[in-house]
Amino acid sequence: MSNQLKQLKQAWRLCGSVANAFKGKVRTALGVRKPTKTCQIPELKSIVDETFREKQDRVFVEVGAYDGERFSNTSWLADAGWRGLYVEPSKQFSRWCRLRHMLNRVTVLNVAAGSEDAKATLQQIGSLSTMSQATFEEYDRITWAKQQVAKECKQQQTEVLRLDRILADQKIPRSFDILVVDVEGYEENVFSGFSLSQWKPKLIIVELCDIHPDFQDNRELVESARRVRQTILDAGYREKYADSINTVFEVEETSASVTATNNRIAA
Repeated sequence: MSNQLKQLKQAWRLCGSVANAFKGKVRTALGVRKPTKTCQIPELKSIVDETFREKQDRVFVEVGAYDGERFSNTSWLADAGWRGLYVEPSKQFSRWCRLRHMLNRVTVLNVAAGSEDAKATLQQIGSLSTMSQATFEEYDRITWAKQQVAKECKQQQTEVLRLDRILADQKIPRSFDILVVDVEGYEENVFSGFSLSQWKPKLIIVELCDIHPDFQDNRELVESARRVRQTILDAGYREKYADSINTVFEVEETSASVTATNNRIAA
């Protein structure tokens, strides 16, 4: 009975992914263009609209896609016609993501992004899935996460590729529009295999725990997140938005370009 129940739940989730694919297109056709309700950045739509005012062929990359819908920063953009690349190490979640975006110009890769081409262990815990051992141990301590760890956690081996290689193989253009990195404490590994100076995405959205109150006692995770933050700032970005877990960085050249354009219009 237990196996039958699991199969029913899997079938329900697959059907849900397909339903969301059609719902996304219907919403877009009706002129509803905004992030999913579970998106954690309340100002994301205004940030994207302000940054990308002109209608062009836009491109996003999301590392740590989960199911392509829940907590997604980009599903609404894919529905609106953006070309997208989703990177997701879980076989199960990448399958859900493909179904969610079956009507969109999206590629879903069942790999992880890291500092080098290798193999690694994914702790699959739903939306909290991580390849960071320090994060996994911290989730087993934090009240709001430990129950999910006990209930859902299972291990899976996954292929790891450098993000530089992934982007080159998928022919992602230089200065593409949005990069999202949501990998539950594995962010430093992702950025270690990624040349910011070479790719220079216009916006970067990344989860960083250095100012999250629940992680302040974990020096390893806090310092790692701070290094990632500083790496991005040193590459010529500024913080456009930040809360306790998400930060949106904007390349300084974009800011200067928008200012110059506005000045020309005013003149």
